[in-house]
This record gives sequence, C-alpha cells and structure tokens, in this order.
Amino acid sequence: MDTGPVILYFRRMELVLLETLVAVSEMGSFTGAAEKLCVTQSAVSRRIQQLESHFGVTLIDRDQEPITPTFEGQALLSKARRILALQDEMEEAVTGLKTRNRLRFCCTPCFGLTRMPNIFRKMMGGPVQDLDFNVTLRLSEDIVSGLAAGRYDLAAMEHCCDLNMSSCRVYPLAADEMVFISAPALGVEPGEVSLEDLAPLRLFLKAQNGCAHRFLSRSLEEMGSDVSVFGNVTYYDDLRGLVQQVCEGLGIGFVSRELAAPEIKAGRLVDHHLAGMDHMRSRSLLVPAHFLPSDMDRHFLQVLFSDFGLPVPAELA
Repeated sequence: MDTGPVILYFRRMELVLLETLVAVSEMGSFTGAAEKLCVTQSAVSRRIQQLESHFGVTLIDRDQEPITPTFEGQALLSKARRILALQDEMEEAVTGLKTRNRLRFCCTPCFGLTRMPNIFRKMMGGPVQDLDFNVTLRLSEDIVSGLAAGRYDLAAMEHCCDLNMSSCRVYPLAADEMVFISAPALGVEPGEVSLEDLAPLRLFLKAQNGCAHRFLSRSLEEMGSDVSVFGNVTYYDDLRGLVQQVCEGLGIGFVSRELAAPEIKAGRLVDHHLAGMDHMRSRSLLVPAHFLPSDMDRHFLQVLFSDFGLPVPAELA
C-alpha cells in the first residue's frame, strides 16, 4: 500500500495547527483559543495563517463576532477532528500496551509553576519506578470537563469562578493568596493600600478572562467597582515574564503570592492587599467520581498532600 501522501501530509502540517483550528472554532475567538491552549494570541493567529497559507484559502471569517470558520474552514474542521480523534486512539492503544505506571495530571498554570516543580522532584525520588507522568496545564473549566471526560486521572486547581463539579470528588487544599505586587522604586507602600493608590498604575495580568482576571473582577464587583478602574491593563501570557516586568518597575501585577515569593523575600518586590478585598481563593484536588487509585496514584497523592502539610484523606489512601 502506498502511504507516501499521508507521510508527506504529516511532515508538512503539524497536528498542533489542527488543534488550534478546532480551538478557534469552539471558542469563537483567537483570545479564547489562546486561553484554552495556554499560548499567546499571536501564536494562535500565526498557526491559523500557516494553515491558510498551506491550503491557499481563508479558513476563518474574522469579520464576524464570534468569529466562525468559512465554508472551506468547516470542511477542514470535520477532517481535523477525525485526525485528532485518531491520534488520541493511537496514544490510548499504545499506552494500554505499556507496563509502566501512568498518571495523567491536570492543573492550572499557576499551580503548575508554583507547586509542581517540588512535587515532581519528590515523585522522582519515590519508590515507583519507570514513571509515565504527564502534566497538562488548563483553565479551571477545562480541567473539570477533561476530568469528567476521562482525559485526566487527577487534577488540582484554584477556584476563580463558579463551576459545576458534581461529576467529580473535591478535596480542599490550602488556600492560595492573591496579591498585588510592585517594585520598591514605584513607591507604593507595602501592606494594605487603597484602590486610589493602585488605579493610576499599569496593571499586568496573565490573560483576559484568565483566572486572576476573573478573581479580581469578581472581587472588585463585590466592592462596587470593576477592572476598568485601572486605566492601563496589560496582558502578559508568561507568568514568570509578568513578574519580571513588575520587577523592572513597569507596573504592578496581580498574582499568587507563591509565584512572587522569591522576589518578595529578596526585596525585589513588595506585596499589597487592597482594603476591603478578600485576597484568598480556595484550592482543591479533584478526582473522578469512581476513582480506583493505583500504586502510582497513591504515591503521588502522598507527595501532593505532604507538600501542603496535609494528610491524605482516608478514602484516597
């Protein structure tokens, strides 16, 4: 059987381009797709342009709101979904033949940056050998839907919006503290500040409609205000890069205190609490409703809960 054209096709087009087309179609915007894929909006736009250049047609109608696939885009979309589904089937088939321990863990980008490096180090030094440990970063709503669909074995997230989590079991972890941060050179007094102290400054957030943005929006709404009180809001899709921008005195940030802890301890940043605002957001471990832990699951749960100084719940141990 001649497989030349198929091989050539996959050499010339990465599957990530098809994933991006599907995400743009589902989210109705380049911004929404960027959030879903955890990349920048420019990266999404560039991938769609690559696809359009490859086929020589316009695939997305950018003049509508929400944006939609063109006739040619719809034709490619149905094929893209079939190819991506086949990819998932192949991975599942191959993984099913492995004898190694597998854990598919999903968490928010903040949890991944602040907690996972230490958890991963402890996992590697544990008794379970030949690990197949996959970590995926997603927004909270994608985490809940992915867990329910069986794409992940375990998940952890901070809560920034109301979600229906009836499809899974929820175990509380230590709450996460969100703070405003600034460089000492900006002259904002440490500790409690007023909205009038912060509003004139450029505010850095990771992403529009991201978890920090939604948490801040809800908190300000409870105070009778909104994010528009900040005259200049800049979105920076790299959390570490965002902290660096603030360190350089280019504005203030609103992030998890755990993320900025090294810079705060070193004196490169100071943290602030907004008067009248609750800065704590709850954080949880999520497991499927019918969870049967493997040896690797138990080891991971022991490491994760110990990282928070908590015992593993009896029904998980």
